[in-house]
Amino acid sequence: MKEIYFLFGVHNHQPVGNFPEVFEDAYQKAYLPFVRVLSNHPSVKWSLHCSGILWDFISEKHPEYMEIIKKMVKSGQVELLTGGYYEPILPSISDKDKKGQIGKLNRFLRDKFNFNAKGIWLTERVWEPYLAKILAEMGVRFTIVDDTHFAAAGMDVDKLKGYYITEEQGSKLNIFPINKLLRYYIPFKTVEKNIEYFASCAQEYGAPAITMADDGEKFGLWPETYKHIYEDKWLENFLTALESNSSWIKTLTFSEYLDKFPPEGNVYLPTASYFELSEWALPQKTQSEFESLVKQFDLQPNIKKFLKGGFWRNFLTKYPESNNMHKKMFYVSEKVNSMVNNPVNSKNKKERNRKTDDNAQKAFNALYAGQCNCAYWHGVFGGLYLPHLRNAIYQKLIEAESLATKKDANGYKWKSYDINYDGKAERLYESSGQNLYFSPQKGGSLFEWDLIEKKVNFMNVLTRRQESYHQRLREFLANKESQSAQGNQVKTIHDLVKVKEENLDKYLNYDWYSRASLIDHFLHPNTKFEDFRNSKYGEQGDFVLGDYEAEVDSDKLVLKRRGTFWEGDNPRKIEVKKTIVPNNTSLRPGNCGFKVFYQLKNLENADIKMVFAPEFSFAFSYASEDENRVINSTKAWDRKDEGYGFLLKTEFSEDIELWTFPLETVSLSENGFERTYQGTVMLPVFRKDIPGNKEINLEIDIQIKK
Repeated sequence: MKEIYFLFGVHNHQPVGNFPEVFEDAYQKAYLPFVRVLSNHPSVKWSLHCSGILWDFISEKHPEYMEIIKKMVKSGQVELLTGGYYEPILPSISDKDKKGQIGKLNRFLRDKFNFNAKGIWLTERVWEPYLAKILAEMGVRFTIVDDTHFAAAGMDVDKLKGYYITEEQGSKLNIFPINKLLRYYIPFKTVEKNIEYFASCAQEYGAPAITMADDGEKFGLWPETYKHIYEDKWLENFLTALESNSSWIKTLTFSEYLDKFPPEGNVYLPTASYFELSEWALPQKTQSEFESLVKQFDLQPNIKKFLKGGFWRNFLTKYPESNNMHKKMFYVSEKVNSMVNNPVNSKNKKERNRKTDDNAQKAFNALYAGQCNCAYWHGVFGGLYLPHLRNAIYQKLIEAESLATKKDANGYKWKSYDINYDGKAERLYESSGQNLYFSPQKGGSLFEWDLIEKKVNFMNVLTRRQESYHQRLREFLANKESQSAQGNQVKTIHDLVKVKEENLDKYLNYDWYSRASLIDHFLHPNTKFEDFRNSKYGEQGDFVLGDYEAEVDSDKLVLKRRGTFWEGDNPRKIEVKKTIVPNNTSLRPGNCGFKVFYQLKNLENADIKMVFAPEFSFAFSYASEDENRVINSTKAWDRKDEGYGFLLKTEFSEDIELWTFPLETVSLSENGFERTYQGTVMLPVFRKDIPGNKEINLEIDIQIKK
């Protein structure tokens, strides 16, 4: 039998903000048993990447794992890979932050394992050509990407072997292609099937390497894999088979292979990621069409290899909430990276420098943690749909911003700034206690409310959107009885269909606008609570998505729009003016909040009857049992949040009808389809008559109390 080299890599990661019990469960089911089995097969070489957040957890809670890896490093059995410390998508952060994140993980590996990493794991294998130069400048010799990347460059994936070399402005980088078929074989096909595949590759190539590098969580944490891999001893049998066939299957680390063999040739890869991510990044309608097209050519690989979906940055247009979070991150990054030139004021220079260094280190660590990729996108894992992951990102970004920002002497400031890069300036209010971000061009809405002391963005809700996999859910529920048996074969996470509760399809409601606060609705008089809750109602005004004029007057923001109100087929001109007055938290520390003064003006001679309902969406830490209801007459609404430790108090200038309901989504995660609480909608309903050429005034007071 001809020789072939098998390059085996594993990537382990848990998101910033994930629950401690999830870290522990992953450790006990996947990370620890995997290295214990590998340690019993010292002749099998492999490569390991753990994100910095996971290394932090392991080094604090499980020194036994650290000792196993130290022994493997010392013996040369394992090669450690670097990466961004908190697992960012590298093209999504600034070049300064790329180098800072990689440098931080490099230092950790040197300090803990006395190891200088030469290879890098690219988060989600997201590749953009300019990365070659930056990585080379950081001392990186090689990286690992999918064969999909090579297919996008027009190469025949069936003939890929070893590694290839690319360059950017003369800076060279070696690239190993991951064999996609092998990624699906290990550990889901039998050991015999895998050895047969190695034999076919050896027969065709002889000596060059094939690479399999993938998530370590599939070795025990993914559904149904623990029993398969450890109790039924798939991994033990696989490693034994490698040893039994060591005369022709050779294992090396990536660096050892680089030193032993030359590159197979040059390559210039386009922007790419693994294939499934390119599907998920497409807009919903296009994604559904693309998935159907892919299925049509499943049995025609010569055609399928030319199919290519979107790329990671498309998530920022697919989900505006992701874009808001991402651009907030850039905004904070600019502040943090400039703080080294703004030392803390102190009479003692040595003390000033020490404080500056401490603050800077804390700010950079918080910023880098806020760049963790998982909450910025969504695919087969929960990602963006998981509030605790988004909350963790905002918590870190608010912390970093607080450490890096020197407040004005008067305690607050308004600024006009295009924070979300849409070409239109938002209005930002920043103080020592709270930040308020308004979008004049999107209904004059409030889309971010940072409570600085709590490190919470209280507007961090998610809009209910149609996802391409919702059709799979409907089909599954419709054919549930005929799908009782899925067979005994262990399936990949992409093939499993599970439902975590009954009747999930009744929660498939979709919003036609982005959820935020201070969204001005004019409802039809016969609109029912259930209609609005399920987003199946009609508007009588054009204010929800309309442009508002914006003007800062001293400490106030004035938002104004002249628009149309339809009474039947009759258009009426009206003006909505809302004045926002934030609390000056420098005078009342910890007392966050604002008042909204509405002025509704009838610009016509005829009287108008209207149902005016300004919407608020609050990101509480949990759902309340009694918030899905109508209160027929009230002048106030209070809601405790024991998770965050505060009380929300709202007061209205007159008796109103109040509608409240939980904002819930249905999404797909590794554990199946699930319903997730995203926040609470509060809708004060004002039923008003406005005489011709007259105006009415309304007031809403929103306060956070400890």
